[in-house]
Amino acid sequence: MINILLNGCNGNMGKALSEYIKGSSVFNLKYGIDKNNVDLLGRITQKPDVIIDFSTTDATFTALNYAVKELVPIVIATTGFSIEDENKILEYSEAIPIFKSSNMSYGIHLFSDLVSKFSKKLNDVKINMDIEIIEKHHRRKVDAPSRYCPYDS
Repeated sequence: MINILLNGCNGNMGKALSEYIKGSSVFNLKYGIDKNNVDLLGRITQKPDVIIDFSTTDATFTALNYAVKELVPIVIATTGFSIEDENKILEYSEAIPIFKSSNMSYGIHLFSDLVSKFSKKLNDVKINMDIEIIEKHHRRKVDAPSRYCPYDS
């Protein structure tokens, strides 16, 4: 059983992940943290196996500080980090394993794969095209569109 600390447990994704974990025979939701009980990080009695973060940029760094102190791997699925934040996360990754993705959607990963294949085909036939991809989220996403994109010029 993998014990999980879920940071951002009461957000849309946090609630969905909580429900999934409750039905799992592999994962155990050991701790759920949100803005109303962030002090729980200082009272944890059993170190989790992993932290999954679907929170806010500030809350992510609170969890990261705990993760580095306790040497707990972390999955970061929060968006809206500044370039400086991204650099800090990179520094943290020297101390602990970090898996970070600004979009955990199966659809976006499938789309990324298709775009990669599409661009290779266009390159093969030397067609000059301008293609624009616009980031759009559901209307309830707190930082829609995300404030930082590492590919912005």
